[in-house]
Amino acid sequence: MLESLLKAWQFYSYSLIQLLIEPGQFFKELAGETTLKRSFGFIAICSIFFAVASLLTGAYSKPVWIMAFIFFINAIGIMIISSVLGYLAMVIIIGKSISFPVIFSVYAFSSGLTLLISWLPFFLWISEPWKWWLIYTGFKNTCKFTWQQALLILLLSITIQFFLIYSAVVAFVV
Repeated sequence: MLESLLKAWQFYSYSLIQLLIEPGQFFKELAGETTLKRSFGFIAICSIFFAVASLLTGAYSKPVWIMAFIFFINAIGIMIISSVLGYLAMVIIIGKSISFPVIFSVYAFSSGLTLLISWLPFFLWISEPWKWWLIYTGFKNTCKFTWQQALLILLLSITIQFFLIYSAVVAFVV
């Protein structure tokens, strides 16, 4: 148990450092190195950090444990929605050439890294473009897409996600 926990922590630490220092090299190694379990573990750890850190940004009308749960589910949920949309965009544009776990891993590692700073209120303007650049880099280096395919898949998935979120805001908030 302790050994597996130590190996998981080493993988998590290695992934963070490599994503910060050499994201291109990390994504080249990703295809053979990771599993769906490791990817989900990475995004879960980053989402826990995001949820706890987000509680520091202000006073909330709901109890702390409810807000922590909301932040956690939001962080994981948006990443899952993004990865599904990215996979669907890939299938629409170039056909089913890459399995969903590989696409999920690209999104999980890219989103997880940016969650570490996105809890700061005004860092959205840095973390979102950085996340999408990391996903683009992952598409090119892990999935071996051309730059045109990677950009087209990314733009299509961002557009669909924007309109889904916009329609949800209009339907439920306004």
